[in-house]
Amino acid sequence: MISIPSGKGMTAGVAGMGRSGAAASRLLASLGYSVVGFDSSMEAAKPEHVSRLITGVPSAGDINQLSMMVLSPGVPPDSEICRMCRDKGVPLAAEVELAWAATSADILAVTGSNGKTTTVIWASQVLGSDSRFHGAKAAGNVGYAFSDAVLDNPDCPVFVLELSSYQLEMIQDLKASAAVFLNLTPDHLARHGTMEAYGDAKARIFMNQNKDDTSILNLDDPGLERFKKDAGGKVMLFSAEKPVEHGAWVDSEGYLTLSISSRSTRVIHKDRLPLPGRHNLSNALAVVCLCAACGMNPEGIGEALPRFRGVAHRLENLGEHRGVQWINDSKSTNVDSLKVALESMSRKVILLAGGQEKESDYSVLSSLLREKTCRIILFGSGGEALQKQWMNTVPEVVVNNLEEAVEKALEVAAAGDIVLLSPGCASFDQYRNFEERGEDFREIVGGIQ
Repeated sequence: MISIPSGKGMTAGVAGMGRSGAAASRLLASLGYSVVGFDSSMEAAKPEHVSRLITGVPSAGDINQLSMMVLSPGVPPDSEICRMCRDKGVPLAAEVELAWAATSADILAVTGSNGKTTTVIWASQVLGSDSRFHGAKAAGNVGYAFSDAVLDNPDCPVFVLELSSYQLEMIQDLKASAAVFLNLTPDHLARHGTMEAYGDAKARIFMNQNKDDTSILNLDDPGLERFKKDAGGKVMLFSAEKPVEHGAWVDSEGYLTLSISSRSTRVIHKDRLPLPGRHNLSNALAVVCLCAACGMNPEGIGEALPRFRGVAHRLENLGEHRGVQWINDSKSTNVDSLKVALESMSRKVILLAGGQEKESDYSVLSSLLREKTCRIILFGSGGEALQKQWMNTVPEVVVNNLEEAVEKALEVAAAGDIVLLSPGCASFDQYRNFEERGEDFREIVGGIQ
């Protein structure tokens, strides 16, 4: 990523007209660029700050006019538009790197297959409780594009970024003073091809760190062991299972404990954490490490951790309707996030799952489904595929969409039951994103008479 020159009299391209692309266009326009938008979809809408939108396959002339091309996360580096830019010598930049170059704020970053959003928002709120970091903002893949966050918060002292593998595979210079790699489970293999390539993309979160920075990894995930060598900063580890010399862990009495230079200090008892489940215990330990890396003391971290109330669409309790409890876990978009949701349930649930299935083995959940569900209602384009993988688990039915799934759940549910929406699949067959799916579920449930 080159430093951003004044855009006066210059034209920049932005590929992908979704949330990140619109935000990048806004930032470029604020710097004086004339912005040309590109999108492979003929149905793409032109964002406010785009002067001209080109849909479908661009011409060589469309590319020649550009001083740079900014890529939305959904545009893969081997796409035709990227190839054309390379052939014409047009520099490519990820949207997150454009935003990074436009701010002087400190950067913390989080990646992993699951738990990113919870960890990022939790960390930003804990940091914000310290006067030195008042105004800390969560941005990136949390649903708030980094380019928008930079423009909206010019005085922000620190941004806590959720970075996906799609965002990380195109960065060149972006550097985080503290970076976390939470976990690694199969996901996005249609784009990355192999687990090794997927992991390597995520490990780029450490690529520009130096000895003054902090690299944080989950000791409980054996798949992350190989990435310790990629850590350019001081390594901190976190573990819910064993003590660590430098990082955060849970002691024999259940206290989250911070160890720095062999000195251990209790932070908070795990029973005081506001979110249930072992996965959230791991997320909390990652937050402890991030905040400690920024210089917060254990007492301040321990006071702020319990104030967090969770993330929309992630095991979000929608309350009771017709005597049935409804839980919105629309953010569950892969096998492992569905596994985490089921493991957090204290009794059997009616599961609503489906959407656009991924190239994953869903049958690994069969025994857990027998243990944690009493009925499964499948919906969306992947419903029948999931039914084949989950044959002979518990009674299943396939419907067309989420509204029909809720109707079917109401038919079979009794007072006191729990209905859990945890799709385990992408949302793109019927929705723009998991947030829209979750909002639809919330609206449907809210309308139950």
